[in-house]
Amino acid sequence: MSKHYITCKHCQTENVNTDYCSHCGKIINIVLERQLEQQRIKEERIQKEIHREPTATEKVFLKLRHHSNPIVRILYLIVHTVWLVVATIAAGIAYLVGMIAA
Repeated sequence: MSKHYITCKHCQTENVNTDYCSHCGKIINIVLERQLEQQRIKEERIQKEIHREPTATEKVFLKLRHHSNPIVRILYLIVHTVWLVVATIAAGIAYLVGMIAA
């Protein structure tokens, strides 16, 4: 195995075949540093999405779904079901048009 010398950009120590500096312990492998940074950014995005506040529209839908009046809940379910059926039919038509055009 060949010796690969890397100079630490923090303490200027020469290191041989390692990902971390033997003197200060910082990451000196650029690829590993980028991977760890990408993982950290991904985890921050996930945490941000978990802790985000619902939008005004989402709040309205949640209120309607869990409303204390059963008539409001039934109307919400009917409208939601009709919307799903219409969206499914529209997606099917778009699929058929795409298949015919191809």
